[in-house]
Amino acid sequence: MSAVTPEHNANFSLASLSDYLLEEVFSHLPQPDRLNMCLVNRRFYQVALKLVYRRIYLNDSNVVRSDFMNLAINWTLLSLPPLLSEEESRSLANDKLKKLIATLQSNNQATRCVTWIRINWDLAPSIQKTILEILCNEGSALQRLENVIDPSCNDIIATGKISSGSLTSFDMAPPNAMPEREAPPDYIPNLQKFITRRLSSRITYMNLFMDPLLLFNYITPLHQKLQVADLKLHWRCEFYPQHYFTTPVTEKVRTRLSDIFDIRTLKVLTIISWHESLMSKEKEILRQFEEFKNVEDISLISIKQDTLVLMRLFSSLSQIKRLKIDFVGESLFPSARPELFLTIVHSCKDLEFLDMRFEGLDVPIISIENGLFKIAQQCHCEACTHLFESVLNEKIFLFPEDFIIHDLQDIVTKDIFSMMRLYSLLPYSKACDSYPSVRTHPMDMGSFVSIVNERLFMYRSQMSQLTRPSVLFEMQNGDCEDLDELEMPHSAISRTDIVNYYHAVIHHYRRTYVALLHQFPKLRFLIINDIPTVVTEEDGDRVLHPVFYNEGFKSNLGTACQKSGNSRDDKVLAMKSAQRKGCRRAA
Repeated sequence: MSAVTPEHNANFSLASLSDYLLEEVFSHLPQPDRLNMCLVNRRFYQVALKLVYRRIYLNDSNVVRSDFMNLAINWTLLSLPPLLSEEESRSLANDKLKKLIATLQSNNQATRCVTWIRINWDLAPSIQKTILEILCNEGSALQRLENVIDPSCNDIIATGKISSGSLTSFDMAPPNAMPEREAPPDYIPNLQKFITRRLSSRITYMNLFMDPLLLFNYITPLHQKLQVADLKLHWRCEFYPQHYFTTPVTEKVRTRLSDIFDIRTLKVLTIISWHESLMSKEKEILRQFEEFKNVEDISLISIKQDTLVLMRLFSSLSQIKRLKIDFVGESLFPSARPELFLTIVHSCKDLEFLDMRFEGLDVPIISIENGLFKIAQQCHCEACTHLFESVLNEKIFLFPEDFIIHDLQDIVTKDIFSMMRLYSLLPYSKACDSYPSVRTHPMDMGSFVSIVNERLFMYRSQMSQLTRPSVLFEMQNGDCEDLDELEMPHSAISRTDIVNYYHAVIHHYRRTYVALLHQFPKLRFLIINDIPTVVTEEDGDRVLHPVFYNEGFKSNLGTACQKSGNSRDDKVLAMKSAQRKGCRRAA
């Protein structure tokens, strides 16, 4: 066999690959590149088209792309700009959805490529119905519908030529878009018909807005256990006619979730709570899920933190690979309690994805104590020291009175990272590696910088700290115009300042990151305190890089960095910084 020469390598053509390998190559391209592949030739069009339309994510707000890596590239999205109001963004999304519908109506080949479509609640119901009618009747590859919440779509799904026979997902639409309202009189009768038509052994994905025990004991009978792999439960208050829940529809009343769902098949569990506290019934449901030993993926969204119940759950489910916990509580961004954190660390050794808030090892850079702001600097690398000196000390906390908390707005103005969370500069995703990350409010970095400076200017004005730097110069030159123009006593916060502060926050949580990387050797993605990071390897060390706003980031987790962080030079820099701050306060 002759050796392959460099010339042969240089002339290698994608066209020489089989369709199977070509599809594998295209699957690693972002969607814009796949669209370009559709324009190359007929064969590339056939292969790329499958990937372009395979998964459709009908977003109604801006999707944020990572500047460090390709994220969730297997979704086709609606392209929406970042600075539109919610109403404008939703209107544009509806217009783009109409164009997508026109494409599917005119291109049967594209329609036959769709396997999974996720619908956003806030898109126009009539347009949602139209695209469902097309896909449920013509989408020969359709397998999964996600987030269908309009009960009037039940008949479309149950009677569709394709969906009636091949759909593997079951979405129970709620009686109303919002909870705590009376269900329409025809809701449960229609639900009973829908379940009778749709429920089968094919169902592997299920989304329920009713307690499964109530649903399958009183609304519709269940003849055999469901072999569901992916289960989503919504805990919210609905007002149904009570006469439906007086007499069981089956002779054998099911008392446990394991009587309904096969404990061997359930792999993914999502619970979305609409309550401010955990009810006794919900605590019991969490206890019953302890039986489902094969669960690998758990998401608990907007749930009240009950430490003992959750500790038992995570101790029982040792095979968890993906975990997302979003707590609600009295504070704005409630953190996991240390005992719960330790339970996860000791029990869930195979975690590959972790998303939670925890500040048990590292306090925030800016915190509050006895009515005063408190600043903590835990990383003394050159970048962090410069950030503390040139931004925090020279722009945010310039005067002694800046450390005093005067009102709630004062807190928001000076805690930049909390502002990033509040203004949705940090995008949200069910799972940043597999679902698109969206902004829930109109925002981008430029707009955020403007807001930060506007709030800071307002604060300086209220505190009579504004200056007239041009006045002295003008008076010396005999010109006294523009005396009413006031400026902040420091330069404005810049985009670079915000990005550097974000990087400093990541450096600040070094102890937490090191502990988690040590405990979870299989970890790939870590979202701690709303900061999405990805595990990479640098010089033989596992380090974390921010998924968003990565520009110029340098990790402080590597072996060399840790030694440098403890060096005498860094300690001297820290002492000098503290001395300068003390002198300024005394002055």
